[in-house]
Amino acid sequence: MDNFRFFKVGQTILILALFISNAVFPQRPTHQKYIDTTDTHVREITDLFENYLNSKPDSIYDNPYWNTYEKKKLKEFDVLQNEFQPSLYMGFPVHILSINTYDENLHRIKVQFSYCQNDGAPYVLSIVNYYIKRENGVLKLYNALFINREKWSHTQYGMVDYYYPKYHKFDYQKAKELSDFIDSISKNFKVTPRPFEYYFANDYEEIQNLKGLDYWYGMGGKLKPTGSADVSGIFSSGKGENDFHEAFHVIVDTKYTNKHLWTSEGIATFLGGSRGNSLAWHLKRTHDFLDKHRDIDLNNLLDLRTIDEFTDYRYAVGGLIARKIYQKGGWEMLRNFMNSGITNKDYYNAIKQFLGVSRKNLNSYLRKEIAEEVN
Repeated sequence: MDNFRFFKVGQTILILALFISNAVFPQRPTHQKYIDTTDTHVREITDLFENYLNSKPDSIYDNPYWNTYEKKKLKEFDVLQNEFQPSLYMGFPVHILSINTYDENLHRIKVQFSYCQNDGAPYVLSIVNYYIKRENGVLKLYNALFINREKWSHTQYGMVDYYYPKYHKFDYQKAKELSDFIDSISKNFKVTPRPFEYYFANDYEEIQNLKGLDYWYGMGGKLKPTGSADVSGIFSSGKGENDFHEAFHVIVDTKYTNKHLWTSEGIATFLGGSRGNSLAWHLKRTHDFLDKHRDIDLNNLLDLRTIDEFTDYRYAVGGLIARKIYQKGGWEMLRNFMNSGITNKDYYNAIKQFLGVSRKNLNSYLRKEIAEEVN
C-alpha cells in the first residue's frame, strides 16, 4: 500500500490486545450512562453490536449479524476490520458512546476501542461508526462507507467508479490516464482487469471519516499524499483521479499470490510512483539519507524499516530492484519476479536469480546503483 499504515498499533499494544482477545470470557461493551438500555429498542441495538463483537468478526463467514447485501458484495464485508493489525477486533475493551436514530429504519452506533494504561492515561485505538437497519424485520449492521458516500459525488469512467467530495471538479484527463495505465499493466502482466471503486479526497482524514472512523491511532501529522487499496477498492488522498500505485495493487496483486511484499511495493513504485512522487524522487531522498548513515547495512535489506514519513526502503530500493530486473529481462522477467515466492529468503534468492547479486554483496551493489541514479 502507498502509505505507512501509520494507524497500526505498536507491538506492546498488540500483545496486550491479543491476550484480551484470547480470553475465554465474552466481550461485553460498556456504554455512556445516558444511553437507556432499559428501552427495548435501544437494548436491541446494543445486543446486536455485542453479539457481533462475540461472533469472531475478524473471521470470514456468513456472519448472522451483518446485512446480506454487503456480505454478497464483499468477501471481507466489514471494511474496517483490517484498518489495524491484526484486526480492529483484536480484543480492546469497547465503550458505546452514542446511539442515534435518524428514521424508523436507520440508526448509528458510535463506539470507542480503548483501554486505560497503568498510569491512568487512556489509550484510544479508534472511534468507529456503524449503521444499523432492518432486513426482513431483523436489525443488521452496515458499513458507514456505503451510506456516507451517498453524500459524495459519483462518476464512472471505464472500469472505475469514482467517489469524491462535492467540492471537487472531476478531472477526466486524469481518469483517462488511469484507464490507460490499467489497460497497460493488464496486458503486460497478463491479467484480466476488473471493475473497482475509487474513493479520493484532498485529505486522508476525509477518507477515514467516510469509512466511519472519527479517530484512529496515529491520525494527524503533515498533510501529504496517501493511499491504500483493499477489497473495497482504492482509498486515496492528494493524488486525484490517477493513483497509479494503488491501481497496480488492485489490478495485479490479486492475480499474483506467490509474491513478497517488497516485490509488490517495488514494482508498484517503479510503474506508478509512491505517495505522489516518482521513483526518482524517492531514490534521491534515500541516497541523501544513506549518505549520512554509512553504517546502514543493505545486505540485511528486509530488516530495514521506513526512512521517514515521506519515503520507505521498500518503495525506493524495492522500486530500483524492480526496474533493474525489468531493464534486464523486460515484462517476462518482471512477471517471473512477481511469482518468485513470499518469504524473505525467496526475495533474496530472486535478486540473485534475476540480477546475479548475492545477499552478501547487496550493500555495495545497491549503494552504487542508487548513487548512479541520482548523479
